[in-house]
Amino acid sequence: MRPKSKLMADKNNEINILDVLYTLVREKWTIIKIVGSITLIALVVSLVWPVTYKSSAMILPPKSGSILPGGLGGLLSGNLGQMGMGTATVNSEAALSILKSRSLQEEIIERFNYREVYGTDIKEVLVRQIDQNTSVDEQREGGFGFSPLITVSISFKDRDAERAQQVVDFYITRLKEIIRDINKTYAESSYRMVERRYQQNLVDIEAAELALKEFQEKYGIFEVEEQGRILVDNIAQLKAKSTELDIQIAVLRESYSENQAQLQNLIRTRQEVERTINELLRQSDTSDAAEEFVFFPLDRMPELALEYFRLYREVMIQNKVLEAIYPQVQYQEMMITGEGATIQIIDPPNFPTYKDSPKRALIVLAGMLFSIFLALIVVFYREIMRRGEEDDSGNYHKLRQILEELKFRKKPAETQS
Repeated sequence: MRPKSKLMADKNNEINILDVLYTLVREKWTIIKIVGSITLIALVVSLVWPVTYKSSAMILPPKSGSILPGGLGGLLSGNLGQMGMGTATVNSEAALSILKSRSLQEEIIERFNYREVYGTDIKEVLVRQIDQNTSVDEQREGGFGFSPLITVSISFKDRDAERAQQVVDFYITRLKEIIRDINKTYAESSYRMVERRYQQNLVDIEAAELALKEFQEKYGIFEVEEQGRILVDNIAQLKAKSTELDIQIAVLRESYSENQAQLQNLIRTRQEVERTINELLRQSDTSDAAEEFVFFPLDRMPELALEYFRLYREVMIQNKVLEAIYPQVQYQEMMITGEGATIQIIDPPNFPTYKDSPKRALIVLAGMLFSIFLALIVVFYREIMRRGEEDDSGNYHKLRQILEELKFRKKPAETQS
């Protein structure tokens, strides 16, 4: 048999459900008062809590590519694609950064006078408040690694429904303007480089044509044989390619360091093209490599024919360069003056007709649940203290000592002997 003392200890430690129910019923008015009071407070708080509205919009961010409207980019794609110019510099990730930028938030503060709305002049507080009320959600393609951005949702919360809609519209409007300004700046820089090369080409063509004209007026017109014409075409195409590479390298040097891989590849390609051009020019002017070259050496022509060929060759080369550069000049001009869309709006900012917060039902429910929990703590604490006082147990005295130590009161000064 188990010892009697052990049986009594187990009996004292048992939780009697009837005792719990009796305690709850006996303290019913305490529970009702606590639950009713806190629930009523929660209801009042939910009613006086400032109402906020949320306006939202969805956009398609800009894609890397031509920023010309309609099909203008496609009409010029033949030469432009080779040079890799005329593309928008602001991609979807950059647009996302613009939307979250501090400078744009500060513009919103000034534009909608949020100093007066929030009642403070502290910029950090205002920026933090705008950031908390702004939500930028992104939707990306599925898959592993980096996923391209598909759409961006912008929303803003405000106590004024109309102002919330206006702020979202301002976000989209300024995003368009900023992207357009950045792309225009890039286009103007590219245009200046292409235009300088174009003007130089016009001077070179004029000089080459004038020299050929003077030669023809002095010696008469010569006929260049077919192998010479083919050679001229090859040299002209390589010279045009070299000019395109020069422009690409100049553009990349403004945006990247000299050690950038793409830039180094372009430099090496240009060096190889120049080497090939020099080799063709050397073989067209001498007969040293006649056995290796596919064309007949030009020194077999009469001296005047050779001079005429050189002049003719220069005119053809400069015209080929012009064919490559002129479409670029036209394209860059259209990029500067064009108003091509940089983003597309899927859902325009809506006018909110229903409040976004507060959630009154949730506030009242949370207050009621908290009040029930608090009421149970108070009821069972009072029961524990009552039973401890009746039994005069050691745990009761320890609990009273803990409560006494928790009180903030000034200790009495010690008396000096």
